[in-house]
Amino acid sequence: MADILDFIGFCAELETDVSAAGNQVRYAEQIGMSHTTVSQILNGRRLPSAAFLDAAGFDCFPRYRAVGGGKDASLINNFQFFTKVETRIRTVGSLRGFCRVNGLNASSVSKFLNDEAKATDDLLRVMGYVRLTCYRRRSTKPAGEAVAA
Repeated sequence: MADILDFIGFCAELETDVSAAGNQVRYAEQIGMSHTTVSQILNGRRLPSAAFLDAAGFDCFPRYRAVGGGKDASLINNFQFFTKVETRIRTVGSLRGFCRVNGLNASSVSKFLNDEAKATDDLLRVMGYVRLTCYRRRSTKPAGEAVAA
């Protein structure tokens, strides 16, 4: 999981890319973005959009950490969190029962389970987890090489 970055790590990688380009203006031109956008992201005044991440060669994805687990607690992915929610629902007996016991909106939980929406803050609280936004540099192929199927 060494390639998973938090926002600070993402900004450090972005700074490296900016330095390699010479400055923020040149880097912004290389990726087809405004230099003010690059500056705002680096200074924490703006989160990177999907278009920015794509142009810069990064992916953004959620990870979950148990509340009180500390910074060294392991992160779980979306599927692992989904499995934990499913297990808790089965323990209670039904989706409606799980939601009633925990004061959750059944529609919101159902949408999460059907991959139509992200987990709500209330579901995260009930499950004892926090969502972290993580970043990873996309692997790129060397120039002239075909993409492996």
